[in-house]
Amino acid sequence: MSANLIVITGASGTGKSTLARALQEALLPELWLHFSFDSILYCLPQSIVDRANRENDWSLVDSKLIVSSAYACAKTLLSAGHRMIFDCVILNEKGASSMLSAFRESSPVLVGLSCSWEETKRRTLARGDRTLEEAEYGFRNAGNHLTHDYTVDTTATSPTVIASRLAEHVRERALGGGT
Repeated sequence: MSANLIVITGASGTGKSTLARALQEALLPELWLHFSFDSILYCLPQSIVDRANRENDWSLVDSKLIVSSAYACAKTLLSAGHRMIFDCVILNEKGASSMLSAFRESSPVLVGLSCSWEETKRRTLARGDRTLEEAEYGFRNAGNHLTHDYTVDTTATSPTVIASRLAEHVRERALGGGT
């Protein structure tokens, strides 16, 4: 079975988006789109996005609508024939079930990322667009709700190295050599 969807999960700061971009390069010449909940979130007015990210105030954001819209867009792109790398934070069983249900027809390759708290904290402070409170909540709650095909601790391994290994795994799966 040819893989057309890779879902990267992990807490904020584990390197999901960075890995997705590195993986797009590692999978060339095949073209893979990178999509996430943030793809929809960042369509909102900047002041609302800043309030959510920098102040951890999500009162003006309909998170359920953002999530369902992201899944609907991703499914439309997949049905049009695109390959996709989708990154997301899954914080509970309901979120895991929702994601698996949304992507059931695509048989996604599930990639789980983790990272030490000290490195997550360093990355969060360096990027400056998330609160430590949000990062800590994700650190404590993400990661235990799915069975992943591939797991990696990103604390000390570069995104390029991880992407190279993961691209090999995805290609093996496409050839029927992996699950």
